Amino acid sequence: MIFDNNEEEIEVLLNDCYGGWQVSNKAKKLYELRKIKDSNYYSRRRSDPIFVQIYKELGDEFDGGKHSKTGIEKIPKKYEKYYYITEYDGLEKIEIDYTKYQLDNLKQKIKEILENDSMDNDDKINQFKNMK
Repeated sequence: MIFDNNEEEIEVLLNDCYGGWQVSNKAKKLYELRKIKDSNYYSRRRSDPIFVQIYKELGDEFDGGKHSKTGIEKIPKKYEKYYYITEYDGLEKIEIDYTKYQLDNLKQKIKEILENDSMDNDDKINQFKNMK
C-alpha cells in the first residue's frame, strides 16, 4: 500500500506465505510477560507494539510452524480501527474499510459543529452546506 510518508504509522504483523500463521511458544511467553508489565496493553495483537517488538527481537524464532513467515506491513495510524486481515490459503494481506473511516470522520465533524456554542444555527447550517 502507498500512503503519505509524513503520516504516523503503525506496524501490523502478517503471514507472508501460504499455510497457517503460527507464533512460537517463545514469542507467546515473551508477549504474556511483557503485556502484564505494560499499562498501554493493546487488544489487537497483530498491531500491538509489544508483539511487533518481540517479532523484531526474535526474527526467525518468532514463527511457530513451517508454514509461517511473519512480515510487517505499515499503515497510517488513522486507519488503526478500520483495518482487517484477509487471507487466501494462509497468505495474508491488509484491507482497510475506507467507507467506515469516512463515515466516522463525517459523524465527528457533524458532532463538532452541533456542539459548537459559539456558532448560531445559521452558521451551523452553512457549515453543513459547505461540507465535502
